[in-house]
Amino acid sequence: MEGIGERLIIHYVPFTDLSISGGLNILTVLNTLFVMALLLAFLWWAVRRFAEVPGRAQSLVELYLGAFDSLVSSTLELETQEKNRHYLPLIATLFLFICLSNAIVLLPVPHIEEPTADLNVTLGLGCISVGYSLYCAVKARGPLGYLEELCGPLWHDFKLSAIFFMPLKIIEEAARLVSISFRLFGNIVGASTIIVVASTLTYYVGVPLVLYAFLLVFEAVVQAFVFSILTLMYINSAIKH
Repeated sequence: MEGIGERLIIHYVPFTDLSISGGLNILTVLNTLFVMALLLAFLWWAVRRFAEVPGRAQSLVELYLGAFDSLVSSTLELETQEKNRHYLPLIATLFLFICLSNAIVLLPVPHIEEPTADLNVTLGLGCISVGYSLYCAVKARGPLGYLEELCGPLWHDFKLSAIFFMPLKIIEEAARLVSISFRLFGNIVGASTIIVVASTLTYYVGVPLVLYAFLLVFEAVVQAFVFSILTLMYINSAIKH
């Protein structure tokens, strides 16, 4: 249990004396690139040959996209299907990336860690989620319209109300970033910690297999789905007045 939370951090650029502020988790970088390579390889293999009668891999991709297409459409409920599908690639990609990042430790490969167990990764994903929702809000209302929304509902009648409402609105957006990032990070690290502690207490007999099946498979899917749904809800609130 002494190894809980330990990470391979480098504090200098390799072969130089240049320091890296805060250090760099090299395993996080490598595992993130590994996840991206796995996703690209699978998707290329699945859709390399489109067929009118799809094979198993193509059918799996079509089933996955169909499920998320229905989810996005039922949540946003925009005027046309094309407008709903504009947001489908982001939501579907976030789910795939986070799900595989959470479950990658199941691979029997040395030095494999969940990228999402690094707060830097979850904060980056949170920036994508919250940042894109802010972009959608500005695009839907225009810069001035979004600024008026930041100033609060009493802006037109009482200009000084912006002094009270604008800080609250900014704190709300910052809280979204903290909430969605720390939720994913905390759940993944918590699951890993429970596995290590329970395995040590039971001398790695029986319990680890059950915990891995539940926490690293079920938890991986649930947390990826929660993150994707929260991103979709942020977008929904941004594009609608």
